[in-house]
Amino acid sequence: MRQVIQGIYWLLGDGLNCNAFLIESKGEKLLIDSGLGNRMSYGMGNQASNSPALKQIIQQYQIDRVLLTHGHLDHSGGIMNLGTGSNIKVVASIIESQYLEKGDCSVISPFFGAGCSPISVSVKLDNGDYVDIGDFTFQVINTPGHTRGSICLWEQSRKILVSGDTVFPQGSFGRTDLPTGSSSELVASLKQLTQLDVKILLPGHMSPLVAADDATARSIRQSYEFASVSLGK
Repeated sequence: MRQVIQGIYWLLGDGLNCNAFLIESKGEKLLIDSGLGNRMSYGMGNQASNSPALKQIIQQYQIDRVLLTHGHLDHSGGIMNLGTGSNIKVVASIIESQYLEKGDCSVISPFFGAGCSPISVSVKLDNGDYVDIGDFTFQVINTPGHTRGSICLWEQSRKILVSGDTVFPQGSFGRTDLPTGSSSELVASLKQLTQLDVKILLPGHMSPLVAADDATARSIRQSYEFASVSLGK
């Protein structure tokens, strides 16, 4: 676990696991995304389960909420492995919740080829909703494109963007060729994000980007420009 800034910690992110971020403030905690768990990818080689590490983190920090930026298995598999007795409240977008609660593998795991389990979603978010963790207040931004129900989280006072698989550092962005993905919607979502003065980018993959100048916002603008050309939209 590595500290990004005070109150935000970066974990997982190894192999096929997505990044996960622990946000802690005034005794409140929220974990964003959960990795693959032991939902191994078919035909892609062996990979150690992150379930023991995830369980240890949840127990050590007494985490009771996990927010999923979208439903793909490399983000939700860890929660599936915790099972129904974990007392963890899962938070996700209204749209993505329908796939998570059905355990719809055609949407959740089209790439990984592993089994899916239904996840009960306790809090269903829509565009403009807020997620509070102590001193942190994140606004929900619907960003369809990578999946139909993908969301980003924007903390305006600290200029933090939790971007899931919508946008990554270095001008890159999430793929759109999986079920519910859309190139035109992703371009529109990236254009929306270029309006934000982002200083700290917490992506679903690759290293977090913390910049004192406008380098982070510039990276998002580059991703929009590249997507507009490469996706032909």
